[in-house]
Amino acid sequence: MSTQSIDAIVDRGLAAVESDDLESAQQLLEEATKLGGENHVRVLHLTGMLAWAEGRPEHAAGYLMQATDAGSEDPNIYLDCAECLLLHDQDLDEAEAAARTVLRLAGASGDAQDQARLLLSQIRLADDDTDEALEMLDGISDSRKQDPVYLSTYGFVLMNAGRDEEAVRALRQAVAADPEDPDVHYWLGQALESTGDITAARESMLRVLELDESEHEGHEHEPLSAEIEEDLRGQFEGVIEELPEPVLKLLATAPISVQPRPTVDQVGKGADPRSVVTFLGRPKTDDDDARLEGIVIMRDFLLDEINDDDDIPELMIVSIIDELRRFFRLEGLEMGTGEE
Repeated sequence: MSTQSIDAIVDRGLAAVESDDLESAQQLLEEATKLGGENHVRVLHLTGMLAWAEGRPEHAAGYLMQATDAGSEDPNIYLDCAECLLLHDQDLDEAEAAARTVLRLAGASGDAQDQARLLLSQIRLADDDTDEALEMLDGISDSRKQDPVYLSTYGFVLMNAGRDEEAVRALRQAVAADPEDPDVHYWLGQALESTGDITAARESMLRVLELDESEHEGHEHEPLSAEIEEDLRGQFEGVIEELPEPVLKLLATAPISVQPRPTVDQVGKGADPRSVVTFLGRPKTDDDDARLEGIVIMRDFLLDEINDDDDIPELMIVSIIDELRRFFRLEGLEMGTGEE
């Protein structure tokens, strides 16, 4: 059988993955493997994409990196590898190398090169290099700069560069282009809050809550039990005991409760619609000190993020540090140690 036959089968397999027909994708993978062997570059690509669709990102990354190492003129292999590594917080150096390869491929289309630059901007931002992230975005073709993915990425990079007013303008354009994307509403809400437009920020966050709930409809977790609430409160108390004494004092007297997800009322009053741990009350402003009235643990968010119960304390401490920064404007808190 010819390489062309393998290409045709893999193309059909990738289309099946794209349409979430994983059973057909698996059958086509088996057919392609018989023809080309499991180490054929296109077979590795399909194997990786199927593993990714099945919720096995670590396996997917391994197969996709093998595919890039095997060498190919197909830019999609490098783009998929870079995206998988980036989205699942794996090897950013490998992700960057894969994306940059696309820029060197003689046959890469303008669209593929634009996608590579978008990924590279996100990778450089993940490495706190906002200047190069903006440089990558600047190199994207003008026709692509009205695309909602470009606009949202551009706005997010601007926000991280401290250019909040510009970020708001870009993210408003992104929301107009794709009003059903909750992530863009979330970034817009953060940017608006940074500019001091609290009313508009909370409207954006309420939209995030609405869209997130719609996305999770039909995938609700089991009802909370008193035993689960007690266990989570106990784990939370153990986590905050590791914080420095001055920080611990800020939290020690606040009542701790557990609920599935944030409510409209809480988000309308300023709670983060996606935080695992939420501080309720009045955040610190330029004119007033913070007043903490309660702490809520969002059980469903924990379950959505963890692989097993051992992950809970780490996820809690990350969320607590984010809330300390947001609510009390505490900066310089270090992950893990809690030291300033």
